[in-house]
Amino acid sequence: MAVETGRRPESIPRPARCADLRSDERGYPIITTVSQPPDRVDFGSISERRKLALAAFDLCAVCGHPFHDELRWQVAFEEQVLDMDPALHGEAPVHEVCGLYAAQICPFVSSPHARLGDQWRKGSRRPEKVLLAGYRRTGEVLGRASGLQTGHAVLHFDMGGLDRVHVLRNAEEARAAYERALTEEAPVVLDAQERRLVDLLVNLTRQEPAGEDSGGVMAGAAWMVGGAFCPGVRDVMTMQHYVDGPAYDTIAATVVAKPRMAARLAVESTDEATATAMDWLATRRSLPPVLQRWHAEGRRRVRTDRRSSRPSDTAVDIRKARRKSQAAARKKNRR
Repeated sequence: MAVETGRRPESIPRPARCADLRSDERGYPIITTVSQPPDRVDFGSISERRKLALAAFDLCAVCGHPFHDELRWQVAFEEQVLDMDPALHGEAPVHEVCGLYAAQICPFVSSPHARLGDQWRKGSRRPEKVLLAGYRRTGEVLGRASGLQTGHAVLHFDMGGLDRVHVLRNAEEARAAYERALTEEAPVVLDAQERRLVDLLVNLTRQEPAGEDSGGVMAGAAWMVGGAFCPGVRDVMTMQHYVDGPAYDTIAATVVAKPRMAARLAVESTDEATATAMDWLATRRSLPPVLQRWHAEGRRRVRTDRRSSRPSDTAVDIRKARRKSQAAARKKNRR
């Protein structure tokens, strides 16, 4: 759900977990999932790279904070989705209070007269009802063909265990639901590794070349902690950079085959995003279920490589992989 221009942001209290979000020059919060190239923020565009990072680290698409034990909410416009379990959604899930907060400043959700403005649905009027559906789990994340962009694949989130539903017909209903959610918002508690991860993802100021979204920095880290084994991820637009960079796959395969390598990389990596992601990975008592499945797939592929006598990614010394990554970074900086 892309946040655009609705009610003035200063008139709407932010949830505690959204306090970290940067704002644009008008004061509107820049939610974590929208494209954020260095020269502008595209409130109408969802970043596939950022979605990969959200999926790998199990984070909310609005505030960028972890879900922990909370429900995961998705926006829907057709009531048929409530009869599907699991249900496939094209956007990353959000916390309840974050979804209702976005509804306060997104005209497409708050007004039944709103019309979409992106290039695929320009002028389309939204359905009368907006549904905010709360699920107990994200079952799987995978790349598959987009329902809007012909010839492109995007990440989809397979949600299961539908638990609660908000039906929002107008701004008044959205506001009432939001006010209730605010009063019930639990305190935000992050450990040190989660804090560093969130700070990088929502306040990232590192400039990427050629107007690239700065979220690519964290997407690269997500690829290396296991995102490389997300089904269909190599077909998703904007992911080619990681497919073509051999160090990304090498490190990903090494980490899933030898988990202790994450702690080593957390200390040795000169890249802040990589070091932060590896420290997070090394200190988890248990991984988010989606990342667990990606790791299982990664180990299966490594075993297959070994049995076929092909050079295994894990046979490549980690120092060589790091040198490749550093060389690529130096080449990029010289452009």
